[in-house]
Amino acid sequence: MADTQIDTTQQVTSQIPVAEPSQKNPKRVAAGKLIAEKRRQAREEQKKKLAEAEAVMAKEELRKAKEKAIKAEAVVDPPVAIEAPVETPPAESNLTTTQWLSIASIIVSLAAIYYKREEIKGAVAKIKAPVNKPVKEPAKEPVLTAPKKKGIRSMN
Repeated sequence: MADTQIDTTQQVTSQIPVAEPSQKNPKRVAAGKLIAEKRRQAREEQKKKLAEAEAVMAKEELRKAKEKAIKAEAVVDPPVAIEAPVETPPAESNLTTTQWLSIASIIVSLAAIYYKREEIKGAVAKIKAPVNKPVKEPAKEPVLTAPKKKGIRSMN
């Protein structure tokens, strides 16, 4: 056995030819690339919109801060010059149609209450009347009993 030694350094290879890896569908590959590009563009657009929104919010906060500073300055240092009161023209009614309708319905309901005031007084008097008068006992009703059955009597 010493004569037959196996060389373990050599790799065993198969004699069967290896099949080429399957070819990818070029249309699918192109579609995947197109979808990936669209997603990338959508993410970039979203980042741009988010940056614009943050800029708008920052400008709004800055504007509010400036308004507060101006109001605080006006409170601390009121103007010395006294202006003459300016006469304002009579203001026109700025009520909407819905507001006018609600006012009209209130007026109509008040008129209806005024018109029916005598009926309301009578109803209130009826409600209060039984409280002041003694309560009459209701007439006693006869107690009804079932007639006794005729026929076979029970053994009890």
